[in-house]
Amino acid sequence: MKNHLPALALIALTLSAAPLGAADKPAPAPATPPAASGEKTYAPKDLEALRAVKGQTVKIEGTILKQGESKTGSVRYLNFTDHFQESISLVFMVSKGGGDFTKEKLTNYVGKKVQVTGVVGEYNSNLQIEVGSFDQLKFVP
Repeated sequence: MKNHLPALALIALTLSAAPLGAADKPAPAPATPPAASGEKTYAPKDLEALRAVKGQTVKIEGTILKQGESKTGSVRYLNFTDHFQESISLVFMVSKGGGDFTKEKLTNYVGKKVQVTGVVGEYNSNLQIEVGSFDQLKFVP
């Protein structure tokens, strides 16, 4: 009986060293959720349109009227209206901000027009964007 092990080992080594074709490579995972409606910029009070793109990345532009925080102090927020239910809110999880999401820094945005890019989410029937970095916000003229 012939010993075929050396030949099989050579075949296995050859196959394992063969470069993968494009069809053999796994598709890269998307880094962010898909963008909604191209480059459209939404108004913060356009709740109907924003609900339609929940889970998608959008741009919102408006003037910040208020800032505040939860009773526990673990969540801080910026609002475009006096009543947060009337517009989308920008939410900052203090524990995820690495010390960046201070009241003082958020106060700098009050009264200023900003553009924010982020994923539309919902909490207790109210729309929000969780801001993970100030890079998502920019002042606009």
